Amino acid sequence: MNGTKKTADYKIISMPNGNVYQFFCDLSGALCVETATYKEADPEKELMLAWENEGKEHFNPCHKCGIWVSDVMYNPDVLSCVRCTPIEDIPEYCPKCGTKTEDSETFCRKCGVRLMYGGESDEDNRKD
Repeated sequence: MNGTKKTADYKIISMPNGNVYQFFCDLSGALCVETATYKEADPEKELMLAWENEGKEHFNPCHKCGIWVSDVMYNPDVLSCVRCTPIEDIPEYCPKCGTKTEDSETFCRKCGVRLMYGGESDEDNRKD
């Protein structure tokens, strides 16, 4: 995984008795969680407490680029954000040979070309 950030993007809201943290999806910018109030002398410790106790459970780390994203911006098949690996539908026909595909196929049963998660080199697109 490329240098995962410590936390998702966040905003600190100062309250009379401490700070409330809002954590946002790094990709969509959507607010995913607002924490209870935290008050620590060390701001870094306070942030990490809020993240570990309430924030982190609402996010997934992208194993390619290291950002934190919400479930809807995460591709669990490959443990990455949808920017790094978009969620794809299996094509109805092989883009190389035109063979009709089945719903569960990742590779074409006729020519062996990869049907999903494009962007790899031609060598990586073939099943051995």
